[in-house]
Amino acid sequence: MIIQHKGASIFYTDQGAGNAIVLLHGFLENSTMWEPVINELKDNHRVICIDLLGHGKTECIGYVHTMEDMAEAVHTVIGILQLNDVTLIGHSMGGYVGCAFAKAYPEKIIKLCLLNSTPNPDDNERVTLRRRANKMAQTQYAQLVRMSFTNLFDHEAQRANRSIIDVALKEALKTPLQGYLAANEGMAIRPDYGNFWINTPIITAMILGTTDWIIDAAAHKEAYERGTNYFKIIEGGHMTHISNTAETMYALAKFISY
Repeated sequence: MIIQHKGASIFYTDQGAGNAIVLLHGFLENSTMWEPVINELKDNHRVICIDLLGHGKTECIGYVHTMEDMAEAVHTVIGILQLNDVTLIGHSMGGYVGCAFAKAYPEKIIKLCLLNSTPNPDDNERVTLRRRANKMAQTQYAQLVRMSFTNLFDHEAQRANRSIIDVALKEALKTPLQGYLAANEGMAIRPDYGNFWINTPIITAMILGTTDWIIDAAAHKEAYERGTNYFKIIEGGHMTHISNTAETMYALAKFISY
């Protein structure tokens, strides 16, 4: 389904009935990443998947998409669907958007899960890498996307999940250059949601991977386990929904029923 937001088309899917669960994909992903999750949840829940700004079938609204910009687009969808008491699950960048949404619209959300994601901002090294990638994207976009996406998996995961990764990579390559640049810059300038995470009355969860080179699971355990309602570290890297689907689904189900 398509709605309009600030002159741009926003795509979402809406399946099942029951308590509302909103799923937000990560960078270079789109709502198709959630198909296995939808199949598990839609019999007992209403599951809404949203293509974030500049990804999937959703258009861009500018040359920088802050996490707050994306959260506002999510809020437009939720408003049109008249959803309340939402459970929001965000993978990677989707988790950053989830934090922005929860802070801006706390009255709409009762649960927030960060899947391979963090409330922390980028450090200086990560900001530098993003800015360097944006320069490279101007002339070597497809090569950059292939490299960036493949590097999210260790060699063992690449061998074991080659066909699934190939499908996901094809979806990543559909991301327009403007969407890539705008989201990457938006992530680079996102604020620190650490204090918000620790103090929010919203029910929270973190599901992290043992070998994720982007999100340090051990450091997050030390910093956030005590202030998080459901904290789980599972085997895998940044893409545990692909490399460790069964354990990811089990952890998500535990959080949803919390």
